[in-house]
Amino acid sequence: MFVIGAGRSGTSSLARGVSALGVDFGDNFKRPSRKNPSGFFEDIDLLRLSKAVRLSRGVRADSLRLIEPEELQGPELEHLRQRARRVIRQRFANSPVWGFKYGRTLRILPFWEPVLEALNMAPSFVLALRNPISVARSRAALDPRRGRQEASDLEWLVSVVPFLRRARHCPLVVVDYDLLMDAPLPQLERIRVQLGLPESATRAAGVQEYANAFLRAGFRHTRFDDADLDTCVGLNPLTRDAYRLLRRLAADELDAREHAFWDAWEDIERQMAAIAPLLRLLDLVESERRQAVVNPFSSLRGLARLGAALRR
Repeated sequence: MFVIGAGRSGTSSLARGVSALGVDFGDNFKRPSRKNPSGFFEDIDLLRLSKAVRLSRGVRADSLRLIEPEELQGPELEHLRQRARRVIRQRFANSPVWGFKYGRTLRILPFWEPVLEALNMAPSFVLALRNPISVARSRAALDPRRGRQEASDLEWLVSVVPFLRRARHCPLVVVDYDLLMDAPLPQLERIRVQLGLPESATRAAGVQEYANAFLRAGFRHTRFDDADLDTCVGLNPLTRDAYRLLRRLAADELDAREHAFWDAWEDIERQMAAIAPLLRLLDLVESERRQAVVNPFSSLRGLARLGAALRR
């Protein structure tokens, strides 16, 4: 099971809740930090491996360019696929249901598909969804540059839209962060039922502990409603529309197993494909900006060469 979603959407809180349902996330987690003092619930070996896959494609954590499926399926990544299979066997061989939380998993999903197929495992997905205005505000508290609404919205899109369709025939549950915070018990029961997880007294006690002790009011610093999406300055209309459509899944107004959602999602995908060249350009500009910061003399030499050429 993959717990996925855009950064600052409550993926860690959701992963902790899913673990209370009996899904094994392991015990070798990334350490808590100022970014997430309550914990990330990410297996550190699978996390490092996922980052290695992403970096092998030249994609930073905040990169915006879309990754083509072929980039993730070539033989040059076979050593990482072997490593992934080895870690999963070692860590979860005796687990009836195991999970891994990494928000950017959708970005590299074609890498994981042959890994799970070789292990005779079928994936399922729990998508953490949060109002993109709240996402931007939360991101801005950590990184004002990435937290600008316009920048955050693009990161939201590339973390959620690419390859979601590949989960169409898998169990897929979308969980709205505000609904989870308002009523955690019904939301966890909804996840359990939709994923077909068993019920037991031990798990019921874990769910109560999660709802009554783990989740706290301080987890949520902002809340925005649907009307705010139409008045927020700088909000990307494509992000707004994609969020609204996914929220219909979270509210059980649409069913991810039916054509209605995927027919509507196709328009989101078309618009996403249309801005792919712009996303590549933004990535290039950001890479050049970072290079200039690291090595300002390279930029000065470039300007000197340009000036010399203009004087000829």
